[in-house]
Amino acid sequence: MNDPHDRGNRPAAPSVSPLVRQAARNLHRLELLAEHPAWTDWVCRWHFWRTRRMMAKTPDDPAAWLPALALAVSCEKDASVLAELARQPLPEPLPPEALPWRDRLIRNWEQLPVPTKEEKSTRLSALVRLDRRVERLPEWLREARRALDLGWYDRHLRLAALAGWRPRPGDGPPHGDKAEAARAWVRFWEKSYKSPDMDGLIAAIALLHLAEAGWLPSGPSPERLREEFRQRVQQQWSMSICQDAEILRILVSSVPTDASSPEQQDIKAWLELTQENVRWEKREAVWGMLAAWQREGVLERGGIGRGRLQELSLLPDLARTLEWERDDDVLLAMAGYVPEAAEVSAYPEAARAVVARWEALSRGSPFGGVRLAAWVARCNLLRAGVLTAEEQGRFGSDYVGAVKFEPEVTALLTLARITPPGTFPLATWAGRLSDQNNRRRLAAHLAIHGWLVDMVGGGQRRQVRQVLRRAGQEGTDAGTVAPFINLPPEVLPDFRWLHEIETALAAGHLPPPPDAGAGNRPIPRTVPARLPEAPPRTGPPGITGQTTGRTAGSEPPARHPFPEVIRHE
Repeated sequence: MNDPHDRGNRPAAPSVSPLVRQAARNLHRLELLAEHPAWTDWVCRWHFWRTRRMMAKTPDDPAAWLPALALAVSCEKDASVLAELARQPLPEPLPPEALPWRDRLIRNWEQLPVPTKEEKSTRLSALVRLDRRVERLPEWLREARRALDLGWYDRHLRLAALAGWRPRPGDGPPHGDKAEAARAWVRFWEKSYKSPDMDGLIAAIALLHLAEAGWLPSGPSPERLREEFRQRVQQQWSMSICQDAEILRILVSSVPTDASSPEQQDIKAWLELTQENVRWEKREAVWGMLAAWQREGVLERGGIGRGRLQELSLLPDLARTLEWERDDDVLLAMAGYVPEAAEVSAYPEAARAVVARWEALSRGSPFGGVRLAAWVARCNLLRAGVLTAEEQGRFGSDYVGAVKFEPEVTALLTLARITPPGTFPLATWAGRLSDQNNRRRLAAHLAIHGWLVDMVGGGQRRQVRQVLRRAGQEGTDAGTVAPFINLPPEVLPDFRWLHEIETALAAGHLPPPPDAGAGNRPIPRTVPARLPEAPPRTGPPGITGQTTGRTAGSEPPARHPFPEVIRHE
């Protein structure tokens, strides 16, 4: 019989794609957060998802978050957090391996209990963005007609949610059995469009989606609808109550980014709504929309790609606005604007002014929300390659100082999700594990756990050794370290469970909730460890058969969350 611990007799595990690996890490990290007592605070959850939406993304990033989103939706009870989950960016088109994850997310939204009218509108807002099939139009039409019987705020919130539906790319006007439902959907919004009040404003967005898809051959053009929507926002929106701001966010965030590109006059007209004399709710919504256009490549297609960079780049406007803007919500929306390399080359002075202003705000603002926004912006600029070598050096030193002294919980949670240039400050983060504030301990927990997963799991063992030595956690010989001797076991990643998550996601499934298999999962133990000389295997973990000495009176090491790192007895 083959020795089950003999690597040579174990078949190689199937490899997983980078998308599956990143999706597994995101889900594993969310499970870690959910197990921490501080995660019961809805503010932590709301800020986590809101900040994630503003951070720069790789092309695969929205798809890689779908499993974690599905888990979050299935567990969430707070209305404000649910509304933020419904706004998370969704990739289109999806990679084939991510299609089952989206289906699971749709199912979780459909099964979500909605005890209030507002939460039902949130659920519908998510579903119409996720499921763009024409087959669901009769259902959405019934909901739209029912909304007319609701009170004014609930009616507008419900209609704004449903107005976000748009045909999938390439889906022309339907024929046959589906055609009547599509015509009824168009007629419903055309009737509302004639209204001078909020109903007409909402209908303009719904019709804009249809016009962009070619569903209104004899109706208003996309350009006319864009202009009318902007004019109504500028002239009619009083923003007299906070509920108006929520409706505005829904509508502006649904302005299409995957069809025609805006012209110069569109951009300049929207920028008028970011001036200092405009209410902060409008400034926030418009900067959020412009940042989304930038992330989705709309401005690049419309300007940079046509040799019209001078017309459509917002970098100089961003620099000018940062000189006076102080509202933390508006600044967080602005932090999502990440200039392209061509913009930085065309406007070097504006680029350096933007970097310097964000640096100053992250260091000197007395408001935690402003510092949070500034760190999101600095992280986005770092990831985009905008920072010079000198600016990267300041980023690293400022990061260490902020980790050590930042009192604002939400800002510290943001820092925990940033990978600084240079060596990771493990000792500094470990010091925050003894913080008296439970939520600040959560931030340190998240930072250390994320770094270990990304670095050890990614095979970057030399950098891990350097960090551990700087943190004073060195072993007695040249190759051995005791990296976890001062860290509590709950911060140590469970690579065995991470592998199970990867296997499930690669097969198109979501793994069971952590509690379902808690009895079979290893309990982390704080024991000396040896860093791996080769990347951890992706196959089932096993004992290596090697031994290590232990001091008198110490317990034998148990199964460990780093199964390929520990030398077992």
